[in-house]
Amino acid sequence: MKPVWLTGAGVLGPGLTDWHGAREILLGRLRYADAPDPDPLPGLLPPNERRRCSVPARWALTVGSEALAASGIASESAAIVFTSCGGDGQITHQICEGLAAQPPQMSPTRFLNSVHNAPAGYWSIFARCRASSTTLCGHDASFSAGLLEAAAQVVVEQKPVLLVAYDLPYPAPMRALWPVTRPFAAALLLAPAASGEFARKLSIELAPGSGDAAWPESLPGDLASNPAAQALRVLALAARDEGGGVKLKYLEKSHLAIEIDP
Repeated sequence: MKPVWLTGAGVLGPGLTDWHGAREILLGRLRYADAPDPDPLPGLLPPNERRRCSVPARWALTVGSEALAASGIASESAAIVFTSCGGDGQITHQICEGLAAQPPQMSPTRFLNSVHNAPAGYWSIFARCRASSTTLCGHDASFSAGLLEAAAQVVVEQKPVLLVAYDLPYPAPMRALWPVTRPFAAALLLAPAASGEFARKLSIELAPGSGDAAWPESLPGDLASNPAAQALRVLALAARDEGGGVKLKYLEKSHLAIEIDP
């Protein structure tokens, strides 16, 4: 696949409030300090929508806005790829409780937010983005699947694509079935040419064999179980000036081989 440019990034998680701070931690200039889970209120949403919007959507819109602002690319011109393994576990839990009640109860707002592409819908509406929208899931390889899709769109369409990955822990009792304990969201703005103050050239290839990139030592190890946090393996490489390569797990017997130019 032809190379693409990473021209903006957004990060959100406990102790990781934005890409600038995360980059300093990944470079070893700052020490990671644990903190309570963030409760983001994206400026993209008007106040009444902030109350109605689901928690995963607020996380997704926050990192998406940060990545887009850093790139200097208008929100209307960037296609979007949203990816999540878990979707909205809290809403799913509430719907299950409602269906189990006597008589069964169903909230229209909860049902609306339960749809897997609901966060992408919020983005399209409030960012006034009429470009193409893709929402997908690939279990633990959800970030890799989203990265491959976004890069392919950039190469084929020669237009910028905003990739947003997000996963938040499930509530009990479903939490016992999915070992994600920390929330995380990240966004990467990929483009056919360099723009903005931060730009890294990425070459992405689908290759046979397993891929398991080393987890950044500066970050807590339990964050590595979050599918969306696999973005940090790429961003850890992009944060440095010397470039290098990383292999990300993809589907069975395959991986993404990613090279970043200095």
